[in-house]
Amino acid sequence: MVNQFILKKLFSSEQLSQLIETFGFKRMTRGEFEAALQKAFSDYVLLSLSELGGETEDHRRLYLEAQFHLQKSIKLLEGLPHPAGKMAYRISNMNDTLDKLIEGRSDFSAERATRFVEKNLVRQLRNLWMANTATPFHAGSDNSGRNPRDFLLCCFSAAGNQYPELTWFKSVDRVVADQLIKIIKR
Repeated sequence: MVNQFILKKLFSSEQLSQLIETFGFKRMTRGEFEAALQKAFSDYVLLSLSELGGETEDHRRLYLEAQFHLQKSIKLLEGLPHPAGKMAYRISNMNDTLDKLIEGRSDFSAERATRFVEKNLVRQLRNLWMANTATPFHAGSDNSGRNPRDFLLCCFSAAGNQYPELTWFKSVDRVVADQLIKIIKR
């Protein structure tokens, strides 16, 4: 028998009704909307939780080994003409990033969302938005309280409340939400 991951409900019954009413989502039934919303978040939450569950000491050992090889590459390429010299510079930046990861000096979860899983989550939420409203999915505010940015922030806030260990949800603010909307193209 296989255990299947079940996503926690992101919204209570009242919150879901309020979300549907606020944004004017009338094309889907409440049950269909809730199922689509849960499905949109399932891949992101599952992947993020599995990343958190990884052995940090194993990751640290891999980073140390990779860092050794990067430093060796830098020594070989330093001082050579372009493009080798430029590669040495880029490898040096990678090495600095590994230093931060090894020493725990950086909170990479708060960086801008550029990974595929974050973009995919926003794409799925965009599809849900477009299936339920005639309002275009674009960045910015129309001051009506019914714009895509507020919808994303509402959804991310609810997901962050259910999964506080996934800090990316809390790191998304109005600016980041607008950037995510602009990144996602039809």
